Amino acid sequence: MTSSVNRFIAGDKTCMKIFRGWIAKTIPLGIALLCGDYQNKIQSLESLVSTQQTNIQSLQSQVNKSPDQESMTTYTVWGRKNCPQINGTTTVYSGISAGAQYNHGGGGSNTLCLTHNPDHAPSNFPTSKEGYAQLFGSEYQFTYKNYALDDDVPCAVCLVDHSSVILMIASKTTCPSGWNVQYRGFLTSQSTTDGRSPSEYLCLHDNAEYLTEGARQHNLNGRLFYPVMAICGSLPCPPYTNSQYITCVVCSK
Repeated sequence: MTSSVNRFIAGDKTCMKIFRGWIAKTIPLGIALLCGDYQNKIQSLESLVSTQQTNIQSLQSQVNKSPDQESMTTYTVWGRKNCPQINGTTTVYSGISAGAQYNHGGGGSNTLCLTHNPDHAPSNFPTSKEGYAQLFGSEYQFTYKNYALDDDVPCAVCLVDHSSVILMIASKTTCPSGWNVQYRGFLTSQSTTDGRSPSEYLCLHDNAEYLTEGARQHNLNGRLFYPVMAICGSLPCPPYTNSQYITCVVCSK
């Protein structure tokens, strides 16, 4: 009996020794695996946080930029072959003022700045037609400074850097506070004579010039530029004066 008990105890001690050995190996390994998993997760989160911080800084940099740092806008200067070299303005192209014939009832009412090197439509365009609109050059209908009656009217399309808005103000030669003057001039449009086709009001540069293609003062008509007068009545006088010519200014911001 005693010997059986001693063998059990001896066996139990052996078992305990084996168990303790297993514990000694397994627990550190489990802890290492557990800690390693958490460490990987922590590193992954740190990387994600770093990426998000970079994105936030990039967005903040864009928000903090002045609104006009990357903005640009365009406008047309009427009566000049090139754009005024002010306020970061460059000439996109120099052109020819064109529109509908002054006494035609149809066609467009707006004025275009055509290029000097047009690209032609395909030879098979259109395949059929019942009518068409016409486009003519433009002429001054008054004499002032550098140009004379019946001279042809040049134009230029301008690009303004660091600006997003262009505003033409009739009856003013100065711009509102915070705006830049692009050019000053005189308001022009079509004559009010009966039978004339309408056109929009355009600000003609106060130092306009004539188009140099061909001879001057051909008097071939087309889209005609007349100065604009104020007429008292529904237009209050003062501040306006009857028959005064209307000035204009083109502003950028």
